[in-house]
Amino acid sequence: MKLAAIICEFNPLHTGHKRLLDYAASVADNVLCIMSGNFTQRGLPACADKYSRAAHAVKVGADIVVELPTVFATASAENFAYGGVAIAQKMGADCLIFGSECGDIEQLKACAAATQDDKTQLRIKREMSKGMSYPKALASATGLPELDKPNNTLAIEYIKMLSRLKCGALPLTIKREDNYNSASPAQYASSAALRNDRELLDKYSFDFVAKDISAEAEENYWRVATAMLSLMSADTLREIEGVTEGLENRILRADKSRGYEEMLTEIKTKRYTRLRLQRIILNAVLNITKETVLQSKETLPPIRALAVRKSAAFLLSQTDDCSDELTAKADDFYAALTGKKAPLRLPVFDF
Repeated sequence: MKLAAIICEFNPLHTGHKRLLDYAASVADNVLCIMSGNFTQRGLPACADKYSRAAHAVKVGADIVVELPTVFATASAENFAYGGVAIAQKMGADCLIFGSECGDIEQLKACAAATQDDKTQLRIKREMSKGMSYPKALASATGLPELDKPNNTLAIEYIKMLSRLKCGALPLTIKREDNYNSASPAQYASSAALRNDRELLDKYSFDFVAKDISAEAEENYWRVATAMLSLMSADTLREIEGVTEGLENRILRADKSRGYEEMLTEIKTKRYTRLRLQRIILNAVLNITKETVLQSKETLPPIRALAVRKSAAFLLSQTDDCSDELTAKADDFYAALTGKKAPLRLPVFDF
């Protein structure tokens, strides 16, 4: 039996994700989705709880959905890839499938190899010291402008991590068209576009997805996160994953009385992009420290199933019945933001 793995968020799931799942089903007997839980790489709560999003995935083709633990789900591209690939390896995946703007796996492999050259790494560090974001520094240092695209960047991290972890899963990619983020997409729309436009959501997602979408968790989080930051000390912030070069002082100085958005704008610099800061702020709220990340990489947290198709229940033998402590606390926090508790049993579906 061949198992294809997809590392994903489905925040929310859309027709482009369905295309990826269909491709996975065409090259393997079963499809494993390794999905972010209630908090995502954007550094914000998901637009629907993890069990609802896992059910959406099974409805459109996944056989089993397992959780990417919070410490990796809310991380930079490198650690996001580490967690996903480590789980794919433990679950025995034969291939890892992902979308990319490039769509050419050999070109992506060549880019991944180029980024691991010592001289290239020095150039990346030099560009970042000038205030460039990592993707832009990567593109500049390698002379490969295609690297400055989010899905290409993530694809390259997947390929690098497959090699670093000596995972035998074969990397496969399908081309993701650039019109995903357009206000008037031709075929597919991105999750970001769907979260912000109900008409696009109705057109490029599914009715069973749309009914579960809510902005409540994110809106409540903005208020709570801002208030929590006002209670933290420089010493506490200094230990938080992602905080470097005195960023803790910028966070402390920022005016929190005007809300999350104004605070973020005040902290933001060329180097510390909005997305990076959102992740750092979430790390502070959830107390994800540098030490937390190191320990999680040394010992992979439990793999928890979120939904499974009845015919693929045998895959549950590779999973655990519990979450790690951080993910459990993050779930309690999400429940407090939404007033919605998790199901008591693992959802099993016949469709």
